[in-house]
Amino acid sequence: MKAVSSAEVGQKINEWYQHIKKLNVTDAEMLRSEIREELDMMEEDEQAVLYFQLMDFRHEQMLEYVNPVEQKVNKAEYLRAVEGQGRKFTGILEYYFNFFRGMYEFSQGEYITAITFYRQAEKRLDRVADEVERAEFYYKMAEIFYHMKQTQMSMYYIMLALDTYKANPTYVIREIQSRFVISGNYDDFNRPEKSIPHLQEALKRAQAIKDGLMTGITLMNLGNTYQRLGKYEAALNYLQDAEGFLKAHTHIKIVYYQQALINFKMGNDEIANDYLNEGIEYLKLNPDKLFSSLFDFLINLYTKPLCIDELMEILKRFDDVRGYPYLEELALESAEFYTENGRMEDSVYLYQQMVYAQKQIRRGDCLYEH
Repeated sequence: MKAVSSAEVGQKINEWYQHIKKLNVTDAEMLRSEIREELDMMEEDEQAVLYFQLMDFRHEQMLEYVNPVEQKVNKAEYLRAVEGQGRKFTGILEYYFNFFRGMYEFSQGEYITAITFYRQAEKRLDRVADEVERAEFYYKMAEIFYHMKQTQMSMYYIMLALDTYKANPTYVIREIQSRFVISGNYDDFNRPEKSIPHLQEALKRAQAIKDGLMTGITLMNLGNTYQRLGKYEAALNYLQDAEGFLKAHTHIKIVYYQQALINFKMGNDEIANDYLNEGIEYLKLNPDKLFSSLFDFLINLYTKPLCIDELMEILKRFDDVRGYPYLEELALESAEFYTENGRMEDSVYLYQQMVYAQKQIRRGDCLYEH
């Protein structure tokens, strides 16, 4: 049987990666199966094998994004196996290893570690000739800076990515996701009204390609933005529409949380408790430490007699890099609620917690520089 050249396999891996980035699961799965068969017939080439292994890891990340409930591999062990004992990556493979490792660390909430790997990848970005591939890197940088509340940096990178995705219509999902990041940054700039045009454009794009997941996430984000604007009825309408699209996706817990919070703020306690219970039931089958704490926060603040000590025990759970943005918002929410209930001394203390979270977020400016 004639050997398959490593160049042919490498080209097919490149094609596989294009489908992964577009979330074309069926085509990506088909190509992965073909490439696995061809590897057995391929001429010996360790670099090509490494390239396959790295892309296989990236494929698993895509599958987990599309269906988070089904995590098929232990990614930490997989990465260790790919890296190997003393194995050295060079050229474009060094870029991919650091880039994918950064994505993994980000998914684990290890933001500083993720930034470290992304910075290493950036040093090899000159090896990446494809414009869309560069946009993928810019998108991921914007994503992590957004989560770290480094808003200016996030906006810089996301605009670079968006320009490329808009010029390449086949990457419409990435354009939609880029608009999510832009919207979130405008929210962090306290300009939620500037988020709406981007989200409306994202909704139009998602509906045009009949993508239920992207449609649902866009509706959820619109609900969040209108909540920030204090337009609660509009927010709930968008969230109710989002619920229909996201019932089978992990994002449904966010929708339940937002609906419960808004209804509590509106004084609709019975409806709020229904959504609260929906969220709690969901978490019983799909445990999530972060959202468990968020629902505990709602229970403590809105369904029990006010107790600052119990509330502070819950807020302490958010005292880390991943949690500081939540701590900032929850402390503000609590402070306003305590003020409404005449608990001024406790309210001042909660405002201080908000300021503490903001300071910790700003400290992140220097953490990723080294």
